[in-house]
Parts: sequence; structure tokens; C-alpha cells
Amino acid sequence: MYMDKIAVGPMAKGKIDITKPPRENVYNVAEALGRIPEEITVVILDRPRHEKIIQDVRTTGARVKLISDGDVSPAISAAIEGTGVHMLLGIGGAPEGVIAAAALKCLGGDMQGRLYPESDAEINRARSMGIADINRVMTLDD
Repeated sequence: MYMDKIAVGPMAKGKIDITKPPRENVYNVAEALGRIPEEITVVILDRPRHEKIIQDVRTTGARVKLISDGDVSPAISAAIEGTGVHMLLGIGGAPEGVIAAAALKCLGGDMQGRLYPESDAEINRARSMGIADINRVMTLDD
């Protein structure tokens, strides 16, 4: 099962909204960090499904760092000053999203996620685990 994710560090806590366009989140995070968008680095998994997200982020002037796999580390990096990572965006594994969320909660960061099922079987599996609303935005408190 996949999950759509957005993750940031403590200074941008409360400034993200996964239901908004990526560019809006970049502008909000830049403002929260006291930076201009050109000084923001967004990490995104290098997948065809992310083409629109990548284009939208690039319209802000923010830097896009594409990674081949493993979005837990960059999610955590967004919460650690000096890593050069300010935000993680995109669709990756749901189990990895849970791990990243636990770490971000400990580090004072912020994250939102929304399940991204690819089949009826995945929807039924999520419902069997007690998730009634597949489209619900989950936060660090869920």
C-alpha cells in the first residue's frame, strides 16, 4: 500500500496542507523558515507518478532533489537543521510513512499522509484494519 506524504521540520510545523498544491506548501514552508522559495530543497522520489508534483515545485524556484528510493531518511532529515532538506513530498510506501511519522513526532516535525490504494483489495485491507475513510488526511496524532 502506498501513501501520499508531506513532511517538514519543527519550524514549519502547522504550515503544511497535503490537500493544497505543492507550490502553496513550498511558499508556506519558505515563509515559516524565513527563507525565499529558491532556498528551499524538496526531496521527491524519482517516479513518473511525481511529474506534476516536480513541475509544480519547480515553478516556485525551489530546488528539487530526486531520490531513487527510501523516503524515510529525507523525511527525518527535514526535521534536522543543517541537512539541507526542508520538505519531503510524494507517494511512497505506507509502512515507511508510519516510521517517518513516529520519528518526526519525536523530533518535533510535522507530517501529513493520505493512503493511496491501487486496488480494491488494498481498500478492503485498509478497511479491515479499521480505516473507514480511505481519503482521510492523517497527522502525527493518528
